[in-house]
Amino acid sequence: MYGYIALVLRQPGGSYRAVFPDVEGCRAEGRSVDEALANASAEIKAHAARLARKGQSLPEPRPASDVATLSAKHNAVGGACIQVRDLSVRVRMERTPRTAAASSKKRD
Repeated sequence: MYGYIALVLRQPGGSYRAVFPDVEGCRAEGRSVDEALANASAEIKAHAARLARKGQSLPEPRPASDVATLSAKHNAVGGACIQVRDLSVRVRMERTPRTAAASSKKRD
């Protein structure tokens, strides 16, 4: 299990955006800091699943202890370390149903 730092930034208009400094393009929004972090948790897990389906994975996370330093650097109003399980891709294989003609030939 890995932990990724999410920083919450105040947006113009009063909403909040959670960003992951180590995961490009992965972000979430909310009407409050808590909502932005909850949405960020769901989004990074979905992002990891999308990458896994492509045979890719999330980058290595930085230490959780960096959350305070990064928060100050980016003027974040909040921050958290969100846990993400290592994902593997499962391939589901299905058999093609036999036709009635093929089934009757095997019986003969």
